[in-house]
Amino acid sequence: MKTMIVPVDFSLTSINAAEYAAQMAKQAQVEKILLYYTYGGSYQILDDGVDIVRAEANSQLQHLADTLIPLAGQDIKLELIAGDGFLIEEVLKLVEKHKADLIVMGITGKNTIEQKLIGSNTLRIASDSPCPVLIVPSKAKFEHVKNVALSMKFKAGILDETPYEGIKSIIKDLNANLVILNVADESHRVNPQNIQSGLTATHLMFDDVHAKIEFIGEEDVVAHVSHYINNNEIQMLLSITHKLGFLASLFKGSVTKQLAFYTNVPLMVFKAIETD
Repeated sequence: MKTMIVPVDFSLTSINAAEYAAQMAKQAQVEKILLYYTYGGSYQILDDGVDIVRAEANSQLQHLADTLIPLAGQDIKLELIAGDGFLIEEVLKLVEKHKADLIVMGITGKNTIEQKLIGSNTLRIASDSPCPVLIVPSKAKFEHVKNVALSMKFKAGILDETPYEGIKSIIKDLNANLVILNVADESHRVNPQNIQSGLTATHLMFDDVHAKIEFIGEEDVVAHVSHYINNNEIQMLLSITHKLGFLASLFKGSVTKQLAFYTNVPLMVFKAIETD
């Protein structure tokens, strides 16, 4: 992992995500962090003019960078970018231009005033980004990442659609252990063929990292995942999505509270490889 992009709006949520990103970057030996802020659409421009607003944005970015350097370490380059475009479009352009490996963003509850620009656009960027997006709950504090859980369902075609090389790259950069939380019946009585093919595929995908498989059952999956990560020293949760299929259900009502907020465990979203 060489380059992280961290969009900020200077809310407590985005500052917390930036602090998390800085500490994770140090663990993963990331080379560069891009701090991005857009002042596009700011009403302040009408009163003060674009030059003043741009200067203030750059000053705020520099102040934030100064607080992140002790967390990230002197070896990581911090690049500051203030722009006037639309957040989602500009972040995706930065991903392409800098060949970014990860976007880190914060999120809060849907009805929270603190949501502001970043929190309200996090899921949309996770849906559209070609690289993984790490979603950091507003109360999450960095802990050295030792154990990462990947939630996935064993089914036909799992080997073709799982972006396992990208997942393994993150695991290796963090020097972490991988726990695969399989949504299935541990007794194998339900869809035994899918279970067996999933086990075989999992070994083919992850045999070169320290990984183990846990069965968490097919009913009330979110509660089981939440319980597991809260009771097994899991510092990060990974998910694989099909065009926001999982995220659409993940961030609704109680699910949001359980996985994104209640556990305080960041969620890294990977896009499934589309085979059609």
